[in-house]
Amino acid sequence: MNWRIVGIIVLLFGVGLLLVLRPFSDDGEEGAATATRLMQPDFTAYGLETKIFESDGALAHQIRSEEMAHYNQIGLTELKQPKYSIFSQDGTETWQVSAEQGTFYDDKTLILERSVEIQALQESSPIQRIMTEYLVIDLANESMSTEYPVIMRGPQVVVRGDGLSADMSAEIMELKRHVKTVFQPKS
Repeated sequence: MNWRIVGIIVLLFGVGLLLVLRPFSDDGEEGAATATRLMQPDFTAYGLETKIFESDGALAHQIRSEEMAHYNQIGLTELKQPKYSIFSQDGTETWQVSAEQGTFYDDKTLILERSVEIQALQESSPIQRIMTEYLVIDLANESMSTEYPVIMRGPQVVVRGDGLSADMSAEIMELKRHVKTVFQPKS
């Protein structure tokens, strides 16, 4: 066989391979730009507050955030520096949950991430602070849960565990797996 014919076949094969693989194509960048355009928020709000009321008109929950970006198409709102407050039947704020970021879904699910802190606002509470990295709050069922490590601090106790489930209406919290408890007597 002639070397010219072999060279032409290799060249055609190489060109065909480039056409199929298209390593210099901008389709990836165009696809990413299209996806970004599709995921633009419908609105962005700063310093917004959302209040959720009981059927009798009493304030039950409140969500505040430094910045909220709402995506109507997928039914979620992204939150920066969210603060979620829980109120008792008499309208007193009992617990406040804060985080670095969060996501609020249309089905009334609030997911908080990074530096999540649950703080009791009543001094008589045996647990004053609960810290974790991820927390799911179901507003419809008034429950909270996480599978992540949890640290609970009270005036004289520190409890470590993995996972937490809480019924906010019954005011019951349960560690899914206890790891360690340290009692600190008053000095």
